[in-house]
Amino acid sequence: MSFFIERRIEKEIDKINDHLPKKRYSISELSEMKKPGFVTRGGEFSAIKKEELEIISNECPEKYYSEVLLPIIILRRVDQGPGIYSIAGGKVELFLIGRMIGYVDLEWSQLSEWKTIDRIARPQVQKIRSILKSTTAIGFTSLNE
Repeated sequence: MSFFIERRIEKEIDKINDHLPKKRYSISELSEMKKPGFVTRGGEFSAIKKEELEIISNECPEKYYSEVLLPIIILRRVDQGPGIYSIAGGKVELFLIGRMIGYVDLEWSQLSEWKTIDRIARPQVQKIRSILKSTTAIGFTSLNE
C-alpha cells in the first residue's frame, strides 16, 4: 500500500475515534466529580452515568478504584478477524470486564493467579455495552496497530 493511502487511512481512523477520551479517570476521581465525565479527543464533554459508576464500584473492591480507568476502551480489531475486539487497559480492568460478562468466575482475591485475556467477541461487547454504555467506549484500529 502506498504511503499516501496509509496516511489517509490513519487520518480517517483518527477522525472516527474523536469520541474517545483525551484522558481517562479512575473510579475514585469520577466519584468525586459533581458531573462525572470526560472530554473527548474531539473536544466535547461526555457524561458518565452515576448508576453505571455505582455498578462498577459495587463489582470492584475499593482497593482497586485507582487502577480502573474509565471509560474502558474496547478496540475493534480488524487484524484479528471478524467480530474480534480487545480491551485496552490493565489487568484489573480486564478482570472486571471478564467478571461482568461471565468469562471470569474467580474472586477478586484470586486476581494475581488469573491469566490475562484481552480479546472478546462481538456478543460479549454487546453484553457489556448493554450494562455499561457510558463507562465504555468503542475505538477502531488500523490493520498495522
